[in-house]
Amino acid sequence: MKLSDPRANRSRQALLNAGIEVFLINPNASLTEVAAIAGVGRATLYRHFETREQLIQELARESLTLTDKATEPLKAKNLKGRAAIEALLHAVMPLANRFHFLLSLWSIAENDPEVTGIYNRQLAELAQLVEQGKQAGEINTNLTTTWIVTMIDSLIYAGWYLVRARECDATEAAESAVQTLFSGISA
Repeated sequence: MKLSDPRANRSRQALLNAGIEVFLINPNASLTEVAAIAGVGRATLYRHFETREQLIQELARESLTLTDKATEPLKAKNLKGRAAIEALLHAVMPLANRFHFLLSLWSIAENDPEVTGIYNRQLAELAQLVEQGKQAGEINTNLTTTWIVTMIDSLIYAGWYLVRARECDATEAAESAVQTLFSGISA
């Protein structure tokens, strides 16, 4: 079956959707569990993904691509520094329910050079925004850009965790991340 075959495409998409669903509940789930939820047989599963790692890496690529799509409109607005970072946090928090499972499976995902390449590019773009904020006097120049980028990345994952746990919604998570980042936690 060719990948351009509509039936093969439906099966592949069903496996990706099932992978997200299954890994959200159980990050240690097997490919057999994913195939069962997708409603496809093992032969179809293995035609698309020979290993669990391949499926996880494909889901990570999809996650990073959707993150790019969520932030693309921000680039068109030509936002800089703090404004761009605030908009970015609001744009990516709604992805929590779809990609929270990557928190526990990142060690598998990052073994894919394409995943690592996309992620490193995204971090470099974030570093540029931090540098712009520093130059505009909006961000503390005493902190390294690497520290700030890592903190923003961690705030995104913290927000995704809390949204997934239903402790808050995506808007609250983004607003809390912005407040924590730019005002700290002091009263």
